[in-house]
Amino acid sequence: MANPTAPRHPILSYQPLRLVFQLAYVGSIFARLPVWLAISFVPPLRPHPKWNAKQTLLARVAHALVDMKSYIGISDPITLEPGAEGDRFQVIKPFSPGFYTGPLSASPNAKPAPVGGTWCPKRPRTSGPAGITMLYLHGGAFIQGDGRDEYCGFPNKTMIKLGVADAIFSLQYRLSGYGGQNPFPAALQDALTGYLYLLRTENIPADQIVICGDSAGANLAIALLRYLVEYGSSLDIPMPRCVTLFSPWVNMLQFDFSSSNSKQWSTDFLPNGFLKWGAETYTSGVVNPEKDGYVTPLGNPFATTVPMFVNVGTAEIFVEAIREWVGEMKKVDQRNRVEFKEEEAAPHDTFLVADKLGFEESAEDVLRATAEFVQRCG
Repeated sequence: MANPTAPRHPILSYQPLRLVFQLAYVGSIFARLPVWLAISFVPPLRPHPKWNAKQTLLARVAHALVDMKSYIGISDPITLEPGAEGDRFQVIKPFSPGFYTGPLSASPNAKPAPVGGTWCPKRPRTSGPAGITMLYLHGGAFIQGDGRDEYCGFPNKTMIKLGVADAIFSLQYRLSGYGGQNPFPAALQDALTGYLYLLRTENIPADQIVICGDSAGANLAIALLRYLVEYGSSLDIPMPRCVTLFSPWVNMLQFDFSSSNSKQWSTDFLPNGFLKWGAETYTSGVVNPEKDGYVTPLGNPFATTVPMFVNVGTAEIFVEAIREWVGEMKKVDQRNRVEFKEEEAAPHDTFLVADKLGFEESAEDVLRATAEFVQRCG
């Protein structure tokens, strides 16, 4: 059922205006390139003293490209066809409707649906215990990404290489978009479907499953954990081994960053328009998103026995909100175990985009700490 109050596509999403705008914007990128090069190769001009020329230049280019996409407002297309992933791609049907209760059944605009996912490094040959298995929920502001190799290749391969997990199921949850496309709780329904698939279809013990998410995916991982805390016992769904969160988007309603309200506005690549696009389309139809803990973790802490690992870059615009949320989670219940790591001089979500911005070494250091955390949780 379509939501008549859902935000509509911007005018620049329609042809031929879209093409004209893209050509003009790309032209502006080339016009600004000499200035960016000067800033990148003159150390005193760099936005962060610990960045090198490559990181500085790529961060500026990334900001521009994401900004251009934000004006157009067309969410990434996803498909349930195997594609290049072949037999590593798995399509899962929703489980019994009874599993999708409470906040997962509250919206007429989102119903449980088939969801895809990619196994890394390969699909298990047999079900059952096979070491640590990760349910990975990718970032992308709920409007981009698909969990496949091209998008999530760096985190998936690096986690396997560094021993964070033995196998990863990278979920292709439904993306939100203008015109009422897959608003909350569609992605959360998919996340639960992915978790139940590992438990009930692949027969993987809960104490060998790690729920992992970055940025919007980390917001989703927090929401899934909250759901398991509130409904898992009555639905006979056991808790996971632990949860790992990278640059979690804990306050979706904060998307107006500037030099006056954020020290990190010049050292991150996330433009305001991108965040606004994701927040408005995902929360379309939510009555009070600020007070809804399934949408906005900040200000809505909860008690859980599941250990959590949280990483944030000190140069990203979400750093203050994430620090505040970690403090809330530690304070709300003394049994909450939250290990917090600050990644020095890192912008948003190097977990996902390190190879695109030149922060591979920094991200790998974080993932080594993550691997140690996951092992300790045993």
